[in-house]
Amino acid sequence: MFLMDSLTKALFYVFLVGSMLGIGLKVKKDEILAVVRDKNWLMRVFAANFLLIPALGVLAASVIHMKPENALALILLACTPGGLGAFQFLTKTKEESTLAYAGGTMFLLSFFSVLISPALIALALPKGMSLTLPYGKAILFLLLFILLPLALGTFIHSKTGAAARKLAGPVALIGTLAFLGVLVKTLSMTKWAKGEVGKGGLIGIILFILISMLIGWILGGPRKATRPVLATSSSMRNVALVLAISVRSFDVAVLTPLVAFAAIMVPANLLFMIILKVAGKRAKKHAAA
Repeated sequence: MFLMDSLTKALFYVFLVGSMLGIGLKVKKDEILAVVRDKNWLMRVFAANFLLIPALGVLAASVIHMKPENALALILLACTPGGLGAFQFLTKTKEESTLAYAGGTMFLLSFFSVLISPALIALALPKGMSLTLPYGKAILFLLLFILLPLALGTFIHSKTGAAARKLAGPVALIGTLAFLGVLVKTLSMTKWAKGEVGKGGLIGIILFILISMLIGWILGGPRKATRPVLATSSSMRNVALVLAISVRSFDVAVLTPLVAFAAIMVPANLLFMIILKVAGKRAKKHAAA
């Protein structure tokens, strides 16, 4: 967010509002609240994102030989879940229960990352480093662009029912087009960042994303519908929040691997979504045969 021009930021905001509003238009308030009340699910979500993946990042940064800025970026990302780009992949299902888990989970991760991640990062940072986080702006951002559209969508859904579901499609499409606009606008910047971190850095980023995805997939079970939700939400780290912390706390060199990570986690999750869809279609054909 802090490396975007005004148009790119506007597109990103449209993407967020469209995604959350689209979820709210499709699901009921009680379905989303049921996710928040599902203690077993919350334990899995928090274990994956605030315990296992941070431990993975800290271990990798200390064991694997890499540039200091790459190691720092890995620690920051590992400790900061709630990547908002995950909405692009989690809102494409037609199952209302899965949508409810996607919306509820991503809001909780985004919200609690503001509260918990700074403490995790402080524990993981090498001695002598400190961080600064604009709590007020971060919470206001979550309220305006995530919670408010979601609440508005569920309210409209409760009043109009079928009409809200019909509206959800066009709203989601607007969000998708805005997301594609963000990718196009940041293409040159992300291409440069990937070149700067080098092959070793790129391999490390890919492995981290894949292992985070695997952790989410395992803890997201045993239900088939929730495995992709936790796999994607765990592998899409909160680059926007990490950038907000980094530009106020650390050397600008750390921004390059952060941008590179953002550039890789999107196509990685797109490929993951395609694989799941293909596998799902093959399973249906096999069952029908």
